[in-house]
This record gives sequence, C-alpha cells and structure tokens, in this order.
Amino acid sequence: MTLLRFSAASPDIDRLQQMGDIPAMIRLLGDKDPTIQWHAAEALGTLGSRATPLLLEALHSANSTIRLGAVEAFGTIRDIPSVDPLIRVMVQDPVLEVRWAAALALGEIGSPDAIPSLVRLLRADSRYLRYGAAQALLKMDWLPENETDRIYQLIAIEDWDSVRNYGAEATLPLMEIFLDKDPSTRSAIVSILGEIGDTHSKTACPTALRDRDPTVRWKAVLASMHCGVASNQLPLMLAGRERTGPNPLAAALLNFLFLGIGYNYLGRWWGFPVFMAYMSVIVLAQLATGPFVPYLIAYPFTAIIAVHTYYLARRMPDSA
Repeated sequence: MTLLRFSAASPDIDRLQQMGDIPAMIRLLGDKDPTIQWHAAEALGTLGSRATPLLLEALHSANSTIRLGAVEAFGTIRDIPSVDPLIRVMVQDPVLEVRWAAALALGEIGSPDAIPSLVRLLRADSRYLRYGAAQALLKMDWLPENETDRIYQLIAIEDWDSVRNYGAEATLPLMEIFLDKDPSTRSAIVSILGEIGDTHSKTACPTALRDRDPTVRWKAVLASMHCGVASNQLPLMLAGRERTGPNPLAAALLNFLFLGIGYNYLGRWWGFPVFMAYMSVIVLAQLATGPFVPYLIAYPFTAIIAVHTYYLARRMPDSA
C-alpha cells in the first residue's frame, strides 16, 4: 500500500479514506488536533469490517487518544467481533473517557452479550460511566429486571425526582453511589437521603458533614434535621472534616529553602518579589565569598521565617 506524505497541520483524511489507508488513519487518531482525531475516527468508521483487525490492535495502544478513536470507530462500524474487546476496554481501561466511549459504542452495536457488564456499570463511582451505561442500555431497549436495577438506572441519568419517589427503597443504592467523586452528585444524594430519613440513610449525614466539598457539607447541614443529627452537634462534626487549605509544613519548607516562595504559596502577592530580592542578595554574596557561605549565613534567618510561616499557615481558614 502506498504511503502518503501529508502535512501534520492538514492531513488529507478524505484521500486516505478513499485509498483505504487504515494504518495512516489510525496514526491520525493520536494527532494533537481534536478535529483531526474526530475526522479520522469518522473515516475509519465508514470502512466497515475491513478496519476491524487493525482497530482491535489499536485498542492496545499506549496512546489513549488512539484507543478512544478506535472505540468511536467501532461504534460506527457496529462489528460483533468487537463486542468482547470493547467490554474489556469498558471495564479495564485506565482512562475514564475511553471507558465511557466504550459503553456508548456497545450501545450502538446492540449486542445482548454486553448487557450484564453495562448493568454492573450503572453502579460505577463515576457519573460519566453510569450515564454512558444507562444511555447504552436505553439504546438496546433494556428493561430492568427488578426495582433495584431501576433505581440505579434513574440515578445514572440523574432523575432525582423519580429516585426520591422510591423512598427508603432507594437508600442503599444512593449510599453506594454517594462514593462518587463528583460533588454535585454527592450534594443531590445527601439531600434525598435527608428527606428519606430512615435508619440507613442517617449514617450519610455525618459522612457528608466531613466532606471535602463545602457545597456537600452545606447540603448535609440542611438535611441534618431529618438525619437525626442534633443542631448542637453540627459544629463538632464539621470541625472533623479534612482541611483543604495550604499545607503548613510545605509553606515552611519553601520559605526555609527559597525565602518568599512560601509566602507566595500562601497567596501573598509580595512573596515572589521577596524571593527575587533574596536570590539577588545570595548571588551577590556568592560572588564575594564563594558558593556555600551565603547559605550558611542565610539558613538560621530563614529557619526563623519558616517557623513564622508554619504558624501563619495554621491560622489560615479553609473554606467552610
């Protein structure tokens, strides 16, 4: 097969498509330009099953954009031999977008063999994966076998009003999805659990009160009256949260080694000018005394500054 020469800025994908140059188009899936990636994936999808063998190899590429483009091409080709490899990608790939695309591609292919894996993905700890699985199952006209699966499906598409209508029956699925990394999802869930207010859901409020995200913590405060948390207990529970402010040790170490940078880390605008002045003095002193003496003289002074910086950082509030 003849290989074409084309500029990196404007490859002639239409000509590659006409020639059926599959390897060249797969390479373009890894291009830095998203438009070229998309165009190459679209072109590969039009080649049908003859592109399948090389696209299956591309699923093992170290380049995640190549894997993503191959998955998207399979969603257009809808080739049954790609189902099992796509299921493995959906479950195992380290990149969220690739797994998400694999779920959507499986929905386009429509093979019943993918349904069990997609149903399990409704319980994933990522809203994108859950949504992708739900959309794929809708494409396949899947109907939940029980109310629990139906609740997970509703959570996946974030139909919170319908989830709320299930009452206590939705508690355990909601508490499982409460581990989601997205704060808006955790906020919605703690609000619903507060409204449900059964024995199991009452454990969610104390956890949410210690959440890293301030919006989740506030939703937990509003839900606390239904969770059995007394108002006089709220300050103590909130105080037990993980601190999200600057690290005092890091600030102190930075100022000890690079005077001024520690203050810059704490958000003080004048920290960098202090650092520049400090380094200028050090360099001038090195020219006069050698490379080490200025630091030996400076470190006792910067050690005192480091102690001050540590306690300054300790007093800085994080977001409530």
